[in-house]
Amino acid sequence: MNILIVYAHPYDGSFCKGLLDTVSTHMQNRGATVKVKDLVKMNFNTIMQPEDLKAAKTEVYTMEVQQEQADILWADAVVTIAPNWFGAMPGFMKGYFDKVFMTKFAYDGVGGRLTDKRVLAFFTCGATDPYLDMVRQYECINLALDNLFGSVGFVDVGSKFYQAVPFVSDEVRQHYLTEAKQFVDQLFDRQPGEIGQIGHGKLITKLVMQGYLNGKI
Repeated sequence: MNILIVYAHPYDGSFCKGLLDTVSTHMQNRGATVKVKDLVKMNFNTIMQPEDLKAAKTEVYTMEVQQEQADILWADAVVTIAPNWFGAMPGFMKGYFDKVFMTKFAYDGVGGRLTDKRVLAFFTCGATDPYLDMVRQYECINLALDNLFGSVGFVDVGSKFYQAVPFVSDEVRQHYLTEAKQFVDQLFDRQPGEIGQIGHGKLITKLVMQGYLNGKI
């Protein structure tokens, strides 16, 4: 199995880095080939430039984007690791996918082209419940994930949240890492289509095919 990790945190001492080291090693131990995209260290330009947007018509992508698209095609599954900032993934992670999942590559106006792939997303949170639930941050992030990955054809979209990460004990953080390994074990132990927890992706594609989302109706 080929797994692409997209990692978005600027501090090497973060718990996100602990998640990255733990899950990448664990998945390799289970036989996966893993590639890591550390967006900060890559200095990936997440700002949409005119030449990036033109590619939606011309299909002429920058060399930087072509490399990322090749790795997305290579991957059977994507794992994302990021902090929860204001109820969303960091802007530079969203910018990465905006540029890489450009129309004509990932989406053709009828439906998603990246079919049968799976994504598992980790988010670390400084806050805890009941706040996170009351202000609907889980819902905001899950819907954003499903619109992003479901729209382009991913068959499974799953998320895992860790609460109060800066404030819990080391023992709790160690438990979080154990849970992370169990979470990614789903990629090996369950079939595609069995681990999605949101499920709007197929509906989005269906509505597009019927013309509701592309201006035909």
